[in-house]
Amino acid sequence: MESLHYGLKPKSLRDLKHAGLPSELCERLRPLKAKTFKTRSAFLKQLQATLGPAETARYRSLILKHTEVAGRFNKEGYVEFLKQVLKRFQGNVILIEDGAPYHQASLVKEFVESTEGRLTLERLPAFSPDFNPIEKLWKNTKRDATHLKYFETFEALRESVCKAFKKYLREASYIIRVMKKLRQEANKLLLGNKVILVC
Repeated sequence: MESLHYGLKPKSLRDLKHAGLPSELCERLRPLKAKTFKTRSAFLKQLQATLGPAETARYRSLILKHTEVAGRFNKEGYVEFLKQVLKRFQGNVILIEDGAPYHQASLVKEFVESTEGRLTLERLPAFSPDFNPIEKLWKNTKRDATHLKYFETFEALRESVCKAFKKYLREASYIIRVMKKLRQEANKLLLGNKVILVC
């Protein structure tokens, strides 16, 4: 899930007008200028209140294209991610997370409590990247997509990273190779009669 915020800059309104959004709708969007929405759902809710459901549905793709801005991942975005995880997988979910500050936000804790035990979050020890399998994938992504490369625009950088992720999604073997060494080491650890598996 990407870290995107949504907002209308002066340039956004001009671009929307050039892209075919009727002038009357651009004017109705003007009060939203300089406001930032931390999630897509919050922005779409405001769009529906401003333009109405029919116009929002009709111009949704166009408006989103010109209002997405790069942002930092935050507690609101993390809760949206957790909702997607629960929607995609049936049954109970155990999610192992690192020490990002937004993981411990009260909004996140409240959401987890609202799942009535369906979602359990386990936190990795601080400063333990070796326990976090995703770190190896990030290292390969940087090597393949961003290291020693020049990007004229942020969009070009984003496209390069997305291309690497799509490769991982198409070919699970890339991920399996990255995790193989970590899995072998984890399989050697024994606690009583139990084997700890890190997948």
